[in-house]
Amino acid sequence: MALTITIPRPDDWHVHLRDGEMLDAVIGYTSLRFRYAMVMPNLTTPIATTDQAVTYRNLINDATPPESPDFHPLMTLYCTDQLEVQDLLRGHKEEIVEAVKYYPAGATTNSQSGGSSMMDYSHIFESMQEHGIPLLVHAESTNPNIDIYDREAAFLEQELQDICNNFPEMKITVEHISTSAGVDFVNAYETLGASVTPHHLSRNRSDMISPAFHADLFCKPVINSENDRQTLVSTVTSGNPSFFLGTDSAPHPTKAKYGKEAKAGIFNAAYGLEVVAEIFASEDKIDQLPAFTSENGAAFYGYEPSEEQLVLTREQVEIEVATHLSTQSGKEVVLFGTEEASHWTIKAKTD
Repeated sequence: MALTITIPRPDDWHVHLRDGEMLDAVIGYTSLRFRYAMVMPNLTTPIATTDQAVTYRNLINDATPPESPDFHPLMTLYCTDQLEVQDLLRGHKEEIVEAVKYYPAGATTNSQSGGSSMMDYSHIFESMQEHGIPLLVHAESTNPNIDIYDREAAFLEQELQDICNNFPEMKITVEHISTSAGVDFVNAYETLGASVTPHHLSRNRSDMISPAFHADLFCKPVINSENDRQTLVSTVTSGNPSFFLGTDSAPHPTKAKYGKEAKAGIFNAAYGLEVVAEIFASEDKIDQLPAFTSENGAAFYGYEPSEEQLVLTREQVEIEVATHLSTQSGKEVVLFGTEEASHWTIKAKTD
């Protein structure tokens, strides 16, 4: 017997759309599923000014297929030395800039323009707190002496805790949360939220490294232990309003993923919703799916849920699904979540 649920059209509160031919190749996967998409600013040239955000938004809109008329990219600025407070305030007032993203320098793809200490940007955070501009944080220590699986917890304790205490009214999102320590940290502060990815909910570190290293599951922060995964699952399926979907979908060509140094990032925009639905169904918590995908994040950022709806149906039989996409020049990107997607169909509800 098929399982069916209708949900408001979801929002993706953390996504990498890239630019150039990669943007052209991936934008439809996000725009056809999601209403709002919080677009990350870590291009090769960081998006650090309002004018750059406008230019990038125009590129995204131009690449968006006509079948997605109600898709809205929400732009963010990179917290870097080039970020100017007055320009940020102008961009936010003109409803161009939604939030600011902080990267620790060297933590992930195109993070070399990030910071070595969050408190270096306290003058920016003061204005953000005053004007209600959210801060998005890649919470991961870059100290090589800290075990890679402990770097989220270390960053929260050594960096973000001070920011939360010094700016108690600033709205902060801990991005792509990956550990039990992260869940506890978010729950300790009323002004904090957390985006959670399909891959951190559905995979553990054994999936990534055993019996061999699977580059397609390498991301930052890394996928962590089974205990951490179970904590994330129990948290999001409980309906806790501080936790919401952010795919962190991050496409890399297979040449970059399978090279000498695997690029960090998983492309899950195609089937991320199916992966999440499968988790909620397996936990017998499918009734909590709309909160995680469509309601909690919208409320955190000050929006109403979408009036459009999607119908998700889990079929007993397997459905054939694509495993790769190709850019115009022939670069291939692996699609995450094909196993889960083979059991789900997703369609827009029509009255």
